[in-house]
Amino acid sequence: MSKNVAVLNENNKVINIIAVNDDYELNANEIEYTNDNPAFIGGDYVNGYFYPKQPYASWTALEGKWIAPIPYPSEGRFYWDESLGNWVETLAE
Repeated sequence: MSKNVAVLNENNKVINIIAVNDDYELNANEIEYTNDNPAFIGGDYVNGYFYPKQPYASWTALEGKWIAPIPYPSEGRFYWDESLGNWVETLAE
């Protein structure tokens, strides 16, 4: 068997991902990750969760996901417009 390991820099940013044997002893800058909490090169490790790169400056990290400051609308298709700070409806073709 093997385990997946994220290698972190001093700012807890993921700089590499490696697969190692089960008997491998983790270094101080290495964290094992799973499919339920995957690591992303260039992402961050915060409070026990791996995060991909932050999609927008206004979004906040919560339990492994990036959360928009305004919930996604319940109907229609939208994209986030950071300059407006809101969801904008995608025009149907």
